Amino acid sequence: MAENALAERHLAYLKRGRYLVLDRAWQDRLTLKWAETLQERREAFSLVHDEYVRQGYIPQPTRSGMIYRLHHLLPTSLTLLLKDGPSAVGTLTHVLDTDLYGLPMDKVYGEELNALRRRGRRLAELSALAVRRNYCLQSLFMLLVRAAYLYALKKRVTDFCIMVNPRHAGFYRSIFLFEELGPTRPYPLVNAPAVALRLDLVTVAERIRDLLRDVAPEHSVYHFFNEPWEAATGWAQVRHHLDAPAPPLSRKQILKFLAEEPAALEGLNTTQKKNVSYLCSWDSLCLH
Repeated sequence: MAENALAERHLAYLKRGRYLVLDRAWQDRLTLKWAETLQERREAFSLVHDEYVRQGYIPQPTRSGMIYRLHHLLPTSLTLLLKDGPSAVGTLTHVLDTDLYGLPMDKVYGEELNALRRRGRRLAELSALAVRRNYCLQSLFMLLVRAAYLYALKKRVTDFCIMVNPRHAGFYRSIFLFEELGPTRPYPLVNAPAVALRLDLVTVAERIRDLLRDVAPEHSVYHFFNEPWEAATGWAQVRHHLDAPAPPLSRKQILKFLAEEPAALEGLNTTQKKNVSYLCSWDSLCLH
């Protein structure tokens, strides 16, 4: 009975939105790629900033006009960028868990994440998601998630972890089969409540396939996430922009970002600060 109810909710979301409807007209306009240059990362972090300001998640613009944290600059993190010609219209950052820095959501859900780590799970957080308001098409959001999912499989990630506003949690549970990781708690960065969710990437494909065994491929999230790009989306060239991950930021580039937005270093512990200090004069730059 529970599986039937979940399948009904899943299909209801798909019917209400256009999550798997990709207009072929977009193919010649949109590019999905890894942010490679300093400018592309600025575009991504500026888009997150502008959408957070518009939605009231932050009370006033930051001095840099961007929102990011040190986690988003690390060599183990990659930022996806969806562009319409020269303009950034969507972004999502895949943050791989590290022994030293953990994940951005450790600040709120550290105990729950540590429980997964003790079980030997390899974690990644989907962070800094934004789609420009006038491009807020569900199918474009799905393209970003698909790209992050395929990259996570290559990196042998076992669990996607996310923080979302409680009002969006039902969507993630029904569409992607996320499960609760932690209860609703305040999330100071966006001045809003958050709930922690996790997705078991080891079993999710099989679970979605079984849930949707009677659904036609063109209406199946399993098909969308597990078939080749051409078959799933009809966008042949997307694959070629994602084959090779972008090179990591250099020390000089990381330093430049940290100088522009010192808030990116907030919440670090003593050990983490020591590791960052080789990039800059901590007292004179990072904490002014």
